[in-house]
Amino acid sequence: MDNLMGGRKDFTAEHGLSLYVETGHTRILFDFGAGAHTFENGQKIKIRPDRIDFAVCSHGHYDHGGGYREFVKNGLQCPLVTGKGFFTEKYAVSGIKSAYLGPGFDQEFLTENHITHMECHGLTPLAPGCWVMGDIRRTYEFESVPGRFVLREQDAWVQDKFCDEICLIIEEQGELVVIVGCSHPGILNILTTVKEHFSQPIKAVIGGTHLMEADEARIRQTVEIMKDMGIRLLGFNHCSGELFRNMMEQEETLSTVYLGAGDCLFLT
Repeated sequence: MDNLMGGRKDFTAEHGLSLYVETGHTRILFDFGAGAHTFENGQKIKIRPDRIDFAVCSHGHYDHGGGYREFVKNGLQCPLVTGKGFFTEKYAVSGIKSAYLGPGFDQEFLTENHITHMECHGLTPLAPGCWVMGDIRRTYEFESVPGRFVLREQDAWVQDKFCDEICLIIEEQGELVVIVGCSHPGILNILTTVKEHFSQPIKAVIGGTHLMEADEARIRQTVEIMKDMGIRLLGFNHCSGELFRNMMEQEETLSTVYLGAGDCLFLT
């Protein structure tokens, strides 16, 4: 699932993200889109929920977790992996009004459906050559979270610092592929934290970069730092933004591709 249509014109595209990941050792559903259309898209490419080993939700927003119920309804029973605080009430505020942004299910739903909930603390292994990682360290001050994102705690608004956000890391032929959901803590902060845990180089980054509100200068700075890190491939989508997409069409030294709904990427 992605905001934009990919190569499959019979897919539904809507605001949200979901990636199906296969390695040599495991099958992972990373985020679930906003609703039932994500499952329907998966059916068209023969994704079997009952054969998935882990369901990973990058953070507790509806456009990444809203489709989870439909997958469970259709046989998804594997452990759900989230960051700590995933079920804290999340909102976006605008003046005196607010919009609830939560994933649309809770711990009670997991209990009712006999689903194991795994909380990620720091670096958590899932399978050989596969980890989830949270506790993102803030290194780059310019990667700040917009003030409209808040938590509701004890009848008060608290700035959401997205401490629940996690990413997926896969080792492939001695190098790393980092898969991100929305990168609310900052895409560079995420990648820097990954590098603190691993000696292997990062060769590819896949997913939402949350640069949709960034100006040209910040985008250019971000891409240059990625290249300095040794990253060679950027498969971006969802919250990356139109300006970022247009600039990447002109990028010459970094291999880039927009991954719309239904698009596939083989990294072998």
